[in-house]
Amino acid sequence: AKIVLEEVFQKIRHSGELSDSSLNVIINVCGDLTVQALSIIDNKSIKRITSPSGRSVFQVIGSNNNVYTCLKDEVYCNCISFQNSVILKGSHIFCKHLLAVHITSALRNTEEVSESDAYVNKLLMFETSD
Repeated sequence: AKIVLEEVFQKIRHSGELSDSSLNVIINVCGDLTVQALSIIDNKSIKRITSPSGRSVFQVIGSNNNVYTCLKDEVYCNCISFQNSVILKGSHIFCKHLLAVHITSALRNTEEVSESDAYVNKLLMFETSD
């Protein structure tokens, strides 16, 4: 299933759009998470934060307004759903936050933000900035 999704994300990157056929494949693999991920994208709730050294993370504002840190290439999100459904149960490939990150990245439609190395390192340690 991961290979199928990667092929779909590659197709989206190449075409620059989320076609009906690509969307159908994502729905077939990810089910209800797809609608939730598209809602996150529609709400423009994703930022890619990059440091001067080139490290980057994604921040996603969830439906409950919590901010989650996602690592796209490492396939990680610090939400409870990722921990339960992806890591512990293995019932999903992604949580809705990571799926949204993958789709919006493929569409090249992610808000880009530059921050200091210290800030990005803090995010990578999953500390809050409050």
